[in-house]
Amino acid sequence: MSLNDLPAQPIARRPRAMVKVTGAAKNGVYPPAVIVPWESWTVDNNTFYQADTFRVSIPSSVLPDEVNANWFSSQSEAFIEILAGFPNDPLSFTEADLDSLIYGRIDDIEYDPVSTMISLTGRDLTAVFIDAKTTIQYQNLTSSQVAAKLAASHGLSVSGPATTTPAGSLYARDHVSMTDRRSEWDLLTWLAQQEGFACYVTGRTLNFGPRPPAPPEPYELRWEVDDKGRPSANVQYLRTSRSLTVAKGITVVVKSPSLKTSKAVTGYYPNKPKTTQAGKASPFGNTQIYTITRGGLDQAGADKLAAKIHREITQHEMKLRARLPADSILTQTAMVRLTGTGTKFDQDYYVDGLSRSMSIDEGYVMDISAKNINPETVPSI
Repeated sequence: MSLNDLPAQPIARRPRAMVKVTGAAKNGVYPPAVIVPWESWTVDNNTFYQADTFRVSIPSSVLPDEVNANWFSSQSEAFIEILAGFPNDPLSFTEADLDSLIYGRIDDIEYDPVSTMISLTGRDLTAVFIDAKTTIQYQNLTSSQVAAKLAASHGLSVSGPATTTPAGSLYARDHVSMTDRRSEWDLLTWLAQQEGFACYVTGRTLNFGPRPPAPPEPYELRWEVDDKGRPSANVQYLRTSRSLTVAKGITVVVKSPSLKTSKAVTGYYPNKPKTTQAGKASPFGNTQIYTITRGGLDQAGADKLAAKIHREITQHEMKLRARLPADSILTQTAMVRLTGTGTKFDQDYYVDGLSRSMSIDEGYVMDISAKNINPETVPSI
């Protein structure tokens, strides 16, 4: 079983899209959004903790008067929403028939009067937290209260459960200093990590809570070769790679100067190397050693960080990139399963990048990048 329907059928598709533009809010009220013509657009969905991005090309010669080229050149702040999908009636549809892929703030406007094209690039509303700096620690507020306060300051709502531990206790537990000037997004993502949460923005909502569960079935990329040696697949492009350095095994060593003594705390993952009879550590063999120095950690904290870094590194062992017709089924939380190549690349992958684009030349397509450790890679000991 898989999320997508297989085998893929050679049928005509009739995707549709809509691009909406609005200016800055006045007295807390946003002006009505205007639907604009477009030539092409791309939406890049990244993993949690990062901003999604967009790119839109608009022919200015057919823009409505209320948002013409002069209007774009006059804006100090403007917003874009891109919607796409497969309406039942492709000749008569509304935004209710489409899925909203991104709502974001325009970062850059480029106008080419020769080609009459306007190019817009920007990020989702994660940008408002990334661009805002703070030194406020909110020590007496819980993580969820900090998230709600920061979201409200930017006119966003917040979604997620209430937490109970004051932020000040989290700072002390992790032995960190929060006195530096940093972005609000750095603060939010740090608090989310301490709570075991994901932190991301959808539309005008800050999501601060447990990571959305993965669908029960993977999204399958199926490669098939018939009895005459003719290949077929539900992809237009497919590339895989493997890091042999990671395949040999990885050991992460975290060294942290003690807060109370002059001795350093050392954490290992997967395991502390065995010692010889003389009490000296035995060699790590052919494994790749990553040594990290991070101040202020106790033994449990050093071991936890070593395990976290090990997981991040080893997930880059097996990589996959693919292009295929776009749909609304695949999300960043789904696993991608490659089958049929007859190689070790046939396995499950975590999505780390998902890009959808639509244009007259290429139609509606999506590009996937995914990664994972190979199940047969044995952790170094």
